[in-house]
Amino acid sequence: MTVGLLLLAAVFFALRRLKQGFDVWPPIGYVTAGLAIVQLAAVLGILMPRMPQRPADQSPDDYWTTEARGDAIIVWAMVEAAGLLSAVGYVLTGAVPPAATGILAVAALALLNPARFEGS
Repeated sequence: MTVGLLLLAAVFFALRRLKQGFDVWPPIGYVTAGLAIVQLAAVLGILMPRMPQRPADQSPDDYWTTEARGDAIIVWAMVEAAGLLSAVGYVLTGAVPPAATGILAVAALALLNPARFEGS
C-alpha cells in the first residue's frame, strides 16, 4: 500500500510539472488537505487506541486470525484514502498543504506496518 501511494504521488507530481494548472476552485487544495488531516487524526486518535494488542502468549499468526485483521485493514485503508485525497488536491492545485498532508499519510502508512500491531 505504501509503495502504491508513493507511485501515485510520483505520477501526480510529474503530471503537475507537465501541466501548470487545472481550472479548479483554488481553495480545493486546502479543503482536501483539511479533510485528509481530519481523517488521519481520526485514525490515530480513535481507531488506533481501539486496536487489540497481541497477548505475549499468542503467536503473530494467531493474532491475525482474530478481529485484529479487519481492524488493521480499516486503519490502513483510511490512511491510504487520506493520502489519495491529498494527492488529488496537490495535482489539481499544486499547493503545499495537500503535498505536506500526503507526505504525512505516506509516513503514517509506513509506520503502521503489521509489526506495529503485533507489538514486535
